[in-house]
Amino acid sequence: MRARDKFIVVALIALLVVVSGVAIAIDRAENKTIVPAYGGTYVEGVTSAAQYLNPVLAATPVDDDVVRLVFSGLSRFRSDGSIQGDLAKSFSTSEDGKVWTFQIRGDATWQDGKPVISDDVVYTVALLQDKAYVGPYSDAFRGVKVERVDDRVVRFTLPDAYGPFAASTTVPLLPSHLLAKVEYAGLARVAFNQHPVGSGPFRVIEADVRQTVLARNDSFYRTLPDRSRPYLDRLVLRSYPDTSEALTALGRGEIDGVGGLSTGDAERARTLKNVNLYSFGTNDFTALFLNMRPDKAMFRDRAVRQAIATAIDRGRVLQVAADGRGAVADEFVPQSSWAYIRDITRYTRSYDDAKALLDGADWKDHDGDGVRDRGGVKLSFAITTSNEPARVAAALQITDDLAAIGIRVELKAMPFTELIENAVPDRTYDALLIGVNVSGDPDPYSFFHSSEVKDPGRNFSGYFTFTMDRSLETARRTTDQAKRRELYTSVFQTLSTEVPVVFLYFSDYLYAQGKQVQGLKIAPINDPRERLWNAEDWYVRTARR
Repeated sequence: MRARDKFIVVALIALLVVVSGVAIAIDRAENKTIVPAYGGTYVEGVTSAAQYLNPVLAATPVDDDVVRLVFSGLSRFRSDGSIQGDLAKSFSTSEDGKVWTFQIRGDATWQDGKPVISDDVVYTVALLQDKAYVGPYSDAFRGVKVERVDDRVVRFTLPDAYGPFAASTTVPLLPSHLLAKVEYAGLARVAFNQHPVGSGPFRVIEADVRQTVLARNDSFYRTLPDRSRPYLDRLVLRSYPDTSEALTALGRGEIDGVGGLSTGDAERARTLKNVNLYSFGTNDFTALFLNMRPDKAMFRDRAVRQAIATAIDRGRVLQVAADGRGAVADEFVPQSSWAYIRDITRYTRSYDDAKALLDGADWKDHDGDGVRDRGGVKLSFAITTSNEPARVAAALQITDDLAAIGIRVELKAMPFTELIENAVPDRTYDALLIGVNVSGDPDPYSFFHSSEVKDPGRNFSGYFTFTMDRSLETARRTTDQAKRRELYTSVFQTLSTEVPVVFLYFSDYLYAQGKQVQGLKIAPINDPRERLWNAEDWYVRTARR
C-alpha cells in the first residue's frame, strides 16, 4: 500500500472514531433527564401595591400575595379542603373536641434563623383577639384560650367543640422575638410592615409603589429533605393600572405571569403563542336563592321549586356568564371537596319534565295568557341581582329557560353596593341571584341554619328545618371528618329535594404564565393568593442529569 493510501485509511478510521464519539455523546445527552435548576427571576403583573406586609394588617391584594409567600401557619389546606400540618408536624384533639394540641416541627425557622416556637402562636392569636381587630381572622379565635405547653407545643382550649376549628390555624404566624413588645394598637406603625421576617419560601428585600421584590429563603422547611430552598432566586410582583395592561406586558415578554383574568382577557391570553392559560377551580359559586319566607306564596310549593331547578340549563348559564370557565354546580361544594356527596338527587335539564311537575300541581295556563297560574296566583316573580354583566347574562338565560315552561320572570338589576347594602339585608326579594365566596372549610351552617335567616346571616332563602338545624349543629361539634360528611349528606339531600336554592356554577380563577415557567400545579383554591401555593417549586431554568 502506498503512503498516500495509508494516510487516507488512517484518516477515515480517525473520522469514524470522532463520529462514533459524537454519536455516543449525543445519545448520552438525549438519555439524560431534564430537571429543574436553581436560579432566575419570575415577574408577575399585579394591580395593586404593597401597604402592610403583615398578615394581621394586610390591606391590598399585593399584601395578601406577599403574606402567602413570606409567612406560613400551623396548618394549611389540602386540595380537597381538608387540613394538614404546615409549621405543625402534627396535631390532635381531645375526645370532647374542645382541646386542640399542635406540635411545631423542629426544622421550622424564621428567615433570620430563629426557631419558630409556641410563643409565636400565642403572640399572633393575642393580636387577633384584640377588641380593636376587625380583619378576616376576627372570628377565628373568639373565646379560645391559647397556651404555651413548651417551646414546640401549643394548646388551644375552645369554649365548645367546633369541628371546623382546624381551618383557623391556617392563619399565618408572626415572630414574637421581634414583635413581642408591640400591641395591636401600635402594630401599624412598626417598620416590620415594610421589612417583614416570616417563615415562608420567600423574603422581602424591596417594596414600593412600583413593585415588591422577594428573594428565596435559603432555609425553607417545606422543601426538606429534597432541597433546602425554592428554585427561583427572585420573585417580583410588579404593579400595573389594570389586568389588561399587565396582560399586554406579558405578551411583550416584559413579565412572566398575570392572574385574575376576565373572560375577555383570557381569550386574549389564548392567542399569545408563548403563554399558557390555566384555570384554578374554586369554592366560589353563583346560585339562585328562592325566597321561601311566608309572604312568598308560590315558592312554598315544592313542585314549583323543583320545576325551576329542572328547567334551568346550568351549562348554558355558565357559558353566557363566564364563557364556560368554571364547573356546573349541583350542590353546595364542588366535586373536588371532601364534603361532596355523589348519591343525592340531581335535576337533569328537561323542559318536558319541568312542565309535567307544574301540570301535576295544577299550575296551568288557565286564562291563556302564556303564564301559568293557580287559584288566581300567577307563576311570576322577579330575580334581584347586581348589574354586573355576568350576573345579568345569567339572569337573562334563566328568564328564557323559565319562560319556556310558562313562568314569567322580571329582572331587577342594580349596582352591587345597592344590592349588598339594601336588597340583601331587607330580604324582600322574590329570588336572589348572587355570587358567594366560601372559605376553605365547607361548613354550610351560615347559609341554611334557622339562626341565620335574618341579616347579617346568609340564609338568603329563609329555608330551614329543625332536623337540618340539628345536623348542622352536630357537624360543627364533630372533629371526625367522616362523621361530618355523614351529617352533611342528610343536609345536602334535603336541600336537593326541597330546592330552596338552585346552585348554578362554580367560578374558575384564570391565570396566564409564560411557557418558560414550569412547576405550577393546578389545584382548587379558595382565594386568589392561593395560586401561589407551590411557588417554591416553580422554576425558569433547567439542567440535564
